[in-house]
Amino acid sequence: MFNELKKMLSRTAVAGGLCLSVASMALAGVETAKFQNGAFGYQGTTDRFLSDRENGAYDADGDTVASYYLDGFATGDQFGDTQYLVCFEDIIGDANNQIPADATILDAELTVTTSLAGNAHTGGPFGVSALLQEFGSSTTYFGDFSSAENAPECGSRGAWWQDGSATRPAGGYGRQMQGYQDSATVTRLVQSWVDGTVENYGMVVQAGMNNNLSSGANTTDGWSIRSTGYPIADQRPELKVTYTTQDVEINSFQEGVNDYAGTTMIFINSGSNALVADDGEEVNDVSTEEYFWFDGIQFSDIEGNTSSPDLMSLIKFDGIFDQVPSDVPVAKAWIVLTTTTESTAAQSGGPYSAYTMLTEWDMTSMHSSFGETNGLQVGEGEISLLDTQDGMIQGAEVWFDVTDYVEGVRTGATDYGIAIQGNGTADGWQVFTPGCSDLTVRPRLVVYSADLDS
Repeated sequence: MFNELKKMLSRTAVAGGLCLSVASMALAGVETAKFQNGAFGYQGTTDRFLSDRENGAYDADGDTVASYYLDGFATGDQFGDTQYLVCFEDIIGDANNQIPADATILDAELTVTTSLAGNAHTGGPFGVSALLQEFGSSTTYFGDFSSAENAPECGSRGAWWQDGSATRPAGGYGRQMQGYQDSATVTRLVQSWVDGTVENYGMVVQAGMNNNLSSGANTTDGWSIRSTGYPIADQRPELKVTYTTQDVEINSFQEGVNDYAGTTMIFINSGSNALVADDGEEVNDVSTEEYFWFDGIQFSDIEGNTSSPDLMSLIKFDGIFDQVPSDVPVAKAWIVLTTTTESTAAQSGGPYSAYTMLTEWDMTSMHSSFGETNGLQVGEGEISLLDTQDGMIQGAEVWFDVTDYVEGVRTGATDYGIAIQGNGTADGWQVFTPGCSDLTVRPRLVVYSADLDS
């Protein structure tokens, strides 16, 4: 557990011609900046599509096309791995039209629009990482990125986190429909640019890849998105950043890190029938497990039999207000889960949701322990929705916003922890647990404390 105090200076910024106080949040110390080529005078976006096919013959700069297809690698697939590189330049600094260099990022979203081209839609997942090297109009998949050290069979995986050319993914896109706009949560990536721990070389949107060309550890369901060349500015990629320059205290809780030992996590399996207690129902204490699976329920009949069980998790971090100030509002809080690379099916299009638990549970709680209908239901008052995330590619961090839950505990609500479960998906997802031997990928709770209304 660590505790650091970030000293901020109050200031005003104008970003890309638009910088406004967030009236909906009614907080004096919060600003939102939007960056989108052609909108409010901003012209700093550069983008490029990279393909592993035919030595760059299918590469394209974003300002030369209205839209383009992303895809994932598959053996014998004529389309191959196609990635999207995008950089929003000159967004950080002391001048007007920039985010202050001492800002704390409360939220950042990369929004893209699915085109109306044939088969533009996808089931995903596609993830987002920060680039660790520059790109330009001459950048190519094999010429500028190498996986020779970590995945020599591949030769290149484009910009990929395991090869040192990108950060671990943090944010993603799941199922997309034609003409649909969707946002990936990239808060951590933008904060790393502001802190200066990562240079702003932009981001990569990709299907991801494993160490084995034949593994199939990624989607091959292509996705067509609109680029900076699209004629209507509102449909171009947009980066939206909400930040504060007030004092923010940051605390992080992760089992085994800095002597923290307060994490409790179980996985509950409904068994083959999710409406009755049966022999397949089980609870798993994952304190000694490296990783475990989520899955979403899919009923095969009205009797409760399933083709995909309800496999959910309950998690709680005890004693956080021994460190987090109880007399300062919780400005933001996240639970962070990390997708494994242990299975070729670890990735998921999602969506999965985090909920405030409103009822008691313990290490023996089963699926049938809850409610009139087995499992956890919003309508039965057992859980309350906090946040939904999707697009979990191999190795990706997933940041669930649990601010309301932590602030509720601070102000006196009983702490029953958090539930995480599928929310309209039967696409399983494998994550690291508190028992994982690698402490850095264990679940963690990150809490920002600040009085943003002062």
